[in-house]
Amino acid sequence: MVVPENVEEIYGVGPRTDGSFEPRFAATAIGSLPHTDVSGACRLMLENLPEIPVWPQLVKRSFLENMYVQYSEGLPGIRIDTAAERVWFDSGPGIETELEEFYQGIIEEDFERFAISESYASGLAMFTDELAGELAGLSFVKGQVTGPISFGLTVTDENKRASLYNETLEEAIVKGLTLKARWQSDRLKKAAPGAEVILFVDEPYLVSVGSALISVSREQVVEDISECLRGCGADLTGIHCCGNTDWSIVFETGADIVNFDAFDFMEGFTAYVEDIARHLERGGTIAWGIVPNSEKVLEAGAEELAGRLESAFDTLAESGVDRELLARRSIITPACGLGPTTTASAEAALAMNREVAELLRGRYFA
Repeated sequence: MVVPENVEEIYGVGPRTDGSFEPRFAATAIGSLPHTDVSGACRLMLENLPEIPVWPQLVKRSFLENMYVQYSEGLPGIRIDTAAERVWFDSGPGIETELEEFYQGIIEEDFERFAISESYASGLAMFTDELAGELAGLSFVKGQVTGPISFGLTVTDENKRASLYNETLEEAIVKGLTLKARWQSDRLKKAAPGAEVILFVDEPYLVSVGSALISVSREQVVEDISECLRGCGADLTGIHCCGNTDWSIVFETGADIVNFDAFDFMEGFTAYVEDIARHLERGGTIAWGIVPNSEKVLEAGAEELAGRLESAFDTLAESGVDRELLARRSIITPACGLGPTTTASAEAALAMNREVAELLRGRYFA
């Protein structure tokens, strides 16, 4: 079996970090919604995120739209039991044939082999097909893929051992997710000609990296995520982590955009002053998840949330971070995906997200 080594030769160009991306508090979202109406969910994203709309992951519509199942289609050895709502790898002897076919697809650059079917991502299908005409004239459009670390630590093998600990499966996970991201980026570019594609690698499991329970090195985390970022085919890349982590690892991956839960974990993030400053200086952006992704949003106000963010700006500015640069390189998002909450809370969060973004933009760039 031949495993391609040169990722960029196979996948294409890497991410852009030239400093020309200045979103100035543009609003976007992580991706998931609790809705089951595909058309309504897509329009909710388009209406509330006019600058950087994102296709919706409808996690309550089908188990196939679970963030781990959604990108598993076609991975060698993957098995899905929708009735039991279970996904796992079968790494037994039969996997060799699947691995051969998988890597042959990479060698032949058969990116359609890594397509994401409508049954796995109904929001992506409608967003880029039936609603493609409404994407005309956009400057940016966003997609997302589950990151290899979270995928590999969550989806186990037949013995319930994390698949990331199996080198063969790890290699297939990284390359498979990268090619699915690449296929997605290509589809978004066709649906929104002229728009730049932003693609987030969602890595919630990074909160556990470094703990005694997880045997994953810093080098493995950076290498696996960086490969996805380099090969995803997007114009701008991002990493989303919804908890506290060692943010120096996240910055080391070279992502253009770093997104975190700023509502609950602001202090932990802003402690990484030097990393944040270097990220901004090399052209990077911070996506502040300042809007709660729960019923707390029903009690929150735009002024209060904007004030929380400005307090963080004060802290960073006092430590030498250029406040104006920080403002130019900021995006506003919910703290995490909205799939686990109610439809009322999700809709309130998206509306609040836009209100906070507009409030801050008016305050800094009127």
